[in-house]
Amino acid sequence: MEDRFWLGREDDEGARDDGAGARAVLRLSGELDLEGAPSLAEAAGPLLRDGSRTLVLDCHGVTFCDSSGLNTLLSLRERAVASGARLLLARPSSSVRHLLRLTHTERVFHVVDATEAVDDASAPRS
Repeated sequence: MEDRFWLGREDDEGARDDGAGARAVLRLSGELDLEGAPSLAEAAGPLLRDGSRTLVLDCHGVTFCDSSGLNTLLSLRERAVASGARLLLARPSSSVRHLLRLTHTERVFHVVDATEAVDDASAPRS
């Protein structure tokens, strides 16, 4: 299945020290739905528990996102806030942007393009 959900880490270790703490990047692709959302939660949860100060979710390759995917993103955002980390949605696809607009959640997330994600992730938090 071509649209099956897939995720991968951008860097070798999955997290790196950027001076402001650890930063982890997950690249998402395919459908972030009832089948794919648990994979994202399973991969992102340990990164937040292991001290990542910034978790970047590269959403450029997400072809579809339903309420299950949105709930997972919202849950990860809450977990990040509770642990003192930041969650960035980088390069959201048109389907992700559309869902965020429809549900009025675009203001809940910190949405950035790829260049901003790298620069912003290493900037000190206020």
